[in-house]
Amino acid sequence: MNSCKIYYFILLCLVGVMACDRNEETGSRVSYENGTGGLDLLAAVAGKHTISVITKAVDFSEIDAKNFYVAIKKQETGEVVKEFSSFSVMEDAGFPLLLPIGKYSVIASSFNLQNTEVSEMPYFVDEQEFLIEEKMTTGVSLKCVYKSIGVELVLSERFVALLNAQPHNYGYEVEVDCAGISHTFTQGKMAPVYFMKSCEELVVKVRMRLGSSDSWYPTRVYRVKNGDKSPELNDYYIINLDVEKEPEDSDTGEGDVPGTVSLNSKTIRMKS
Repeated sequence: MNSCKIYYFILLCLVGVMACDRNEETGSRVSYENGTGGLDLLAAVAGKHTISVITKAVDFSEIDAKNFYVAIKKQETGEVVKEFSSFSVMEDAGFPLLLPIGKYSVIASSFNLQNTEVSEMPYFVDEQEFLIEEKMTTGVSLKCVYKSIGVELVLSERFVALLNAQPHNYGYEVEVDCAGISHTFTQGKMAPVYFMKSCEELVVKVRMRLGSSDSWYPTRVYRVKNGDKSPELNDYYIINLDVEKEPEDSDTGEGDVPGTVSLNSKTIRMKS
């Protein structure tokens, strides 16, 4: 069996924001009934935000606010009085949206969070309070920002070649845990994932099968932070997994020699 070195890199980057923009108040010629007013809301995506990390990019430009879930709640009780599966559906219902006078909040998000803890979809969200006054139209400004911790696993070309050439002799499992919520990357499960809660650290567990059909090297555990700072809900981690054969004259000996794993971290911030 070929003994191997494993090179393992994690890089951290801050993602940009997506904006939903609207004037604070807008005039209206709508005739309101007594005790009612209107809400006018407009969603738009502001620009393309791409963060390049070495040869890999995080690109949320295809996210469209028109697909965002929208809910309107009473401020005092949190009761949802109106909700829409997407902003487009809300638009089809017609603006301004009629509501009884009172205090409300409106939330727009890339999906209805509910009890979701980890997802293959990034979470963007904003929530604002507003007041509905009698026979008046209120405009609300929303800025929907990225609020999740993204993790993506990228394999080197060399490792991919080994997996393709000897699929029974090479394998991997990379488990990432954030605040007790975990996700495992495997050959059949490689989509980026997003955690919905911040945590003290990311706990990364790596299992590798190198040159053997049935023997896994012992699990290696890493505790990842951004320097001294804990992962936050606007971070995106890219994990690069690579393998390299030991030199033929290596004195590591024969048999099952565990590979060497190293961990490096770098922070890249995008200008706002």
